[in-house]
Formats: sequence, C-alpha cells, structure tokens
Amino acid sequence: MNPDREQALAIARESERILLSGHMRADGDCLGAQAVLFHAFQALGKECQILLPDPPDGRYGFLQEKTPWKVIEAGADLPPHDLFMVCDCSRLSRLGQIGGLVESSDIPRIALDHHPLEEGDSPWTALFHDVSSPASGLLALEFSRGLGVEPGAEACEAAFTALMTDTGWLKYSNADAVAWEAAASLVAAGVDTAKVYHEVYQRAERGRPRGIAAAMANLEYHEDGKLALAWVDETSLDGLHASLEDTDEVLDIMRGVDGVEAVAFLMPRNGLWKASLRSLSIVDVNAVAEKLGGGGHARASGILFPEGTTLAKAREGLLLGLQEAFRAFP
Repeated sequence: MNPDREQALAIARESERILLSGHMRADGDCLGAQAVLFHAFQALGKECQILLPDPPDGRYGFLQEKTPWKVIEAGADLPPHDLFMVCDCSRLSRLGQIGGLVESSDIPRIALDHHPLEEGDSPWTALFHDVSSPASGLLALEFSRGLGVEPGAEACEAAFTALMTDTGWLKYSNADAVAWEAAASLVAAGVDTAKVYHEVYQRAERGRPRGIAAAMANLEYHEDGKLALAWVDETSLDGLHASLEDTDEVLDIMRGVDGVEAVAFLMPRNGLWKASLRSLSIVDVNAVAEKLGGGGHARASGILFPEGTTLAKAREGLLLGLQEAFRAFP
C-alpha cells in the first residue's frame, strides 16, 4: 500500500474521536464519502461526528436519515476530537469557517480526495489520495476496508450515491471500468438504485424548470459553437418564482448540443458569483478554474468569484480564460 495511505489508516486506527467534514456546498460525492467513513468508525466503536461548513444540497437529505450531520454555527468552535478528516477536498480554503479553525489547530488531519492537489507544502498530516479514482466515495470504501470494516447497507447506499452523482450516472468521462465494476458490486450488495435515482433526480422543486428556462434565455455560443456559456441572476429567478439548486441539468443541456466541447454556467450563490465548468475531451477546465481561484477536475470544475465581483467581470474573466484554453489547440 502507498506509505501515505498506510499512515492515514494508522492515524485513524489510533484515534477515538473523529470529526468528519467536507467542502462548501457539499455534493453527493462529498456527503456519500463522509457517510461511508461515519459508519466505518461507528462499527469500530469510535465516536464520530459530521460537521459541514454550510447546508448541503437538499437532494441528499435522504442520506441524513441514517447518517446524521450538523452545520457549524457562525463563530462556533469545533467539537472535541482527536482526528479531523475531510472528504472530497484537500484545500482548507474550501472548508469555510471550519478551515480556519482546523488550520490553527495542532490536531492530526487527514484529507481523503480524488481532486488534484495544490502545489506547495501540504497542510495535512496524511493523505488518502488518488486522482484516478472516479469518486471520493470509492476511496472511502477503500479506507473502510483498510480499517477492517466491510461496508453495510447504509455505507453501500452512500457510496453508490457518491459514485453515481460524480460520474453523471456513469455517463461522464470518469466512468471507467473501475466505476462500472464498483457500481455492479454495490448493486449486488443490495443498493436500491431506483430509490437513489428518485431521491437525487426526481424530487425537484416546482420552480426548477423555470430556473432552467431563465438560464437558457441567456445562452451564448463562442469559438465557432465549441463553447457554450449561460448565466442567470437573482432578479430573473425571483421574478419567475424559480429555483436552481442544481446546475447539472443546465450544463447537460448545453453540452448535449452537437459540436460543443466546453460549457460554463454562472449563477449567484450567497451574494457571490459561482461558475460551473464542464468539457468533453479537449479543454482542461481545471486549469482555467485554477487561474480564476477555483479548481476541480480536468473535465469538471468550479469557481467562486471573490466578493465584489460583478456578473460582467465574472463573465469576462471566464470567457477570456476559456477562449485562451481553446486557442491552445490548433
């Protein structure tokens, strides 16, 4: 086993009070990975809590029925723990208030992640990291088994949710043989796939279709139709009584157009502008995102623009970055 992975497992074995967390706006992979670890630590008789930096996407509330989590209160301290472990993230800056508290602590910390690591000194005591893994949820399964715990029904459902949401139900480019084999093994373990699909994709608020329509009204094409960009603002959403918690549907519509290689979508998030980027096979959207303060994967990344950034400035920076990426190819 990778020495760093073995170190992470050794630290976890010696710990008794584990605090789990994940990145802001936790998605299915982030929450699913935490749930897998939560049940592994509980099976070992360890005390374990999940503390999130902000409320996650409401679609994943069904996981909370078997895996409790809390959101940190403004100004609060971290609960007592002897190990901090973050899932689906390796950047303290993406943990909000929790990141600052962890940074000022000398308690051991582990990052379990499949995103590219930041350059420079690592803030982590140990890493359980594999950029080739289709989902952090699968790394969490490996971690669980490394601790000697075979995942039960709750962990399998959480891992399946993580895998399906991060691979777009096995349709994205990261859905490799490992992903398909893992999906098959989880189904064989008894995961109710129809239930997971229904919970994640078929319980939208009534305003979501109107939100998608508002976004599509601002659709633009650039680079001879190879780049699609759309945006929506609070005024449009409020005027239509629309909601748009999830951006995947907007992105899927845009990249479903023949000839489109990369797509970007801008929308407001808690007073800031957030961009979601996707590409099919050529453009490295992670490289574009990193230049603008974001990050993720080569085919799927995000950016949260700094406070005070206007829609016009965010759009301009995003468009210039993507156009530069396109022009790197003949």
